[in-house]
Amino acid sequence: KHEYPMLSLDKTKSVDELNKFVGNKDAIVMLKLDGLTVAVTYENGIMIKAETRGNGSVGELITSNVKTFVNLPATIPYKEKLVVFGEAIITHDDFEAINNKLPEDEKYKNPRNLVSGSVRQLNSKICAERNVKFIAWRLVEGSDNNDFYQRLLELKSYGFDIAPTVFYDSYKIEQILEEAHQVATDEKMPIDGCVISYRDINYMDTLGSTSHHMRSQYAFKYTDEEADTTLLDIEWSMGKSGQLTPVAIFEPVELEGTTVSRASVHNVSILTKLDLQVGDTVTVYKSNQIIPQIRENLSSKNREISYIKLPSYCPVCEHQTEIIKDNDTEVLMCTNPYCKGKLLGRVSHFVSKKGMDIDGLSEETLRKFIDLGWLKNIFDIYNLPV
Repeated sequence: KHEYPMLSLDKTKSVDELNKFVGNKDAIVMLKLDGLTVAVTYENGIMIKAETRGNGSVGELITSNVKTFVNLPATIPYKEKLVVFGEAIITHDDFEAINNKLPEDEKYKNPRNLVSGSVRQLNSKICAERNVKFIAWRLVEGSDNNDFYQRLLELKSYGFDIAPTVFYDSYKIEQILEEAHQVATDEKMPIDGCVISYRDINYMDTLGSTSHHMRSQYAFKYTDEEADTTLLDIEWSMGKSGQLTPVAIFEPVELEGTTVSRASVHNVSILTKLDLQVGDTVTVYKSNQIIPQIRENLSSKNREISYIKLPSYCPVCEHQTEIIKDNDTEVLMCTNPYCKGKLLGRVSHFVSKKGMDIDGLSEETLRKFIDLGWLKNIFDIYNLPV
């Protein structure tokens, strides 16, 4: 369990949002390195512990592997307790060199996957061969200085490599972000954006955090992370209105730090426009870094004839379906007014946080109650058998 929580960051692609976040406060811009977040602890000037971020509260001890990092100081001149957060990375050049030596079926998709696999190896010799570097981006404990940036300079004086950093300027922020991206390109550093941080640590501490992210730092994303994958199937889910929504099932890919394998296609019009068919290669991304979406169908470009098949019968009640137009958008509907799928959608919405906020009634539980005949309408929620 972490002594200091290692929370995520709220994200944006808007420069206006960054300026609004900073306001009239002094801030800095750091490269947001795309690797494995690591916390390292020193006592009496000696590195004694290293741990991965994990879920933000609990991580894995990786002390023996971290000792093999090529640039991490084993000892420092500071003799009190010191805790530093940073990123374990493998540069693009090293990534290509390592990947070229691996068989085709063992190659890594990106530097982040490679460094994560390397640092968590049980055999430290493997990690030692991967040329892993540690880039410090926060001095958590071990300084009385109230300036975030000055703390970074203290780390640099102790022998740490620190994340490339510039002072925030609202009038030049677009230029700063562009130049930061160029620095990452020149240094062959894997990044997924920049981090904007206040300099006043006392002020940062007063802002606190949510259960998910710190309120004292903000991440800027240059673009949505994308991945190409293979479409395995199209499933149809039932909404509370009776609309059947196509859901794309594809080979799992990692996006924005999580593994995704399905994405809503929303309606028949979008399904037809993308011309989605099983076996196609599709490009997927996370809208606003949260919701999986399909951006493009790479296989449809060379296809002359489309063979999209829509279900003629509802997958819930097996009643006939029909295509209707809703604001110039084609949607597939179940025509059975008594379809259990429609009831499930209505009841699920009713008990949700946006509705009556009833704990303990998950969609799966509600489905069982409907199948048992205990729920035939919304009012039956308040008359369930004991």
